[in-house]
Order: sequence, then structure tokens, then C-alpha cells
Amino acid sequence: MNKLKKRQSQNMDKSTVTMTGILSLPLRIGEHAWIRTNRQYFTTSLVLKILEVSEDGIKFETCNTIYHLKYAVIPSESGVMCA
Repeated sequence: MNKLKKRQSQNMDKSTVTMTGILSLPLRIGEHAWIRTNRQYFTTSLVLKILEVSEDGIKFETCNTIYHLKYAVIPSESGVMCA
């Protein structure tokens, strides 16, 4: 399920977006973030800071927004793994 919440940050003029998805490319400062959700692909404005990294998500700041991306669990197509 794709969750997207947008709210105004208390200490900054930037809004905060919380969503579930995955990064399509590695996240790099000075470049756009490419995010894939269940329904769409989209890009952000330039990444300014990577604020927090964990096993289940990442928090980063762009020119316009603070994103909290919770990683989507991608189900495997089958139980068979190839070596």
C-alpha cells in the first residue's frame, strides 16, 4: 500500500512527505532522487542532505521538501532461487 503524507515541518519552511517505496537509483547529494512507489515513478528536486539511514527506510532533504521514505517490501515471484 502506498502511503503519502504531506505536512508542514515545525522548524522549517519545508514540507515533510512520508511515503512507502524504493529508490530506483542510489541517493547522492547534489542529484535528484528517483523513487518508485506501487503506482508511479517520480523524481525529487536536488538532494541537499541525507538525514537518516536505517534498514527499513531513509530520510533526506531536498531543496523543497524533507522526505521520509519507508522501504516497500517486494514479494518474491517464486520460492526458487538461482545460483
